[in-house]
Amino acid sequence: MDIMAMEHLYLVNNTSSSGTLSRVENTSETKGSFAKILQAENEKTCPYNFLARNGLIEYNGVVFNCDYKQNAITLGDMSDKRNVLKIYLPSGGSLHVNVNNIDQLAKAAGMFTPEDLNAIMRAIHEYNHCTRKRYEIEEEKTETAEELATGVKEL
Repeated sequence: MDIMAMEHLYLVNNTSSSGTLSRVENTSETKGSFAKILQAENEKTCPYNFLARNGLIEYNGVVFNCDYKQNAITLGDMSDKRNVLKIYLPSGGSLHVNVNNIDQLAKAAGMFTPEDLNAIMRAIHEYNHCTRKRYEIEEEKTETAEELATGVKEL
């Protein structure tokens, strides 16, 4: 059954009780939206989908999974969301990387466009900066607690 036949069935099923089409004046709008719905249901998209085979992208020994629901490619374990770095790619979609797999990501750098690679490098830099600051804050808390404990012992 081709698209025209399916559109006809769609229009026939949406007739009023008098037998006339309820939206005759907007049939071109209906045809366009119906075709878009069909196309969206058949398309599975993820970034770099042209490299995918059976939902996997392998590049330089690094294997990415295609997540068609989120329009993303993933690298590493996604079960613990606290360890996942989500990077929105300028070319469309996103890259989700487990922070423990960033070294593997470096092996696959040649796969990405320069714009996407720039976004990835920026995100990794921001992640490293925030992690470093978090450790500094934890160290300050520890030092302060130790100073307080030492001051109590001296009294």
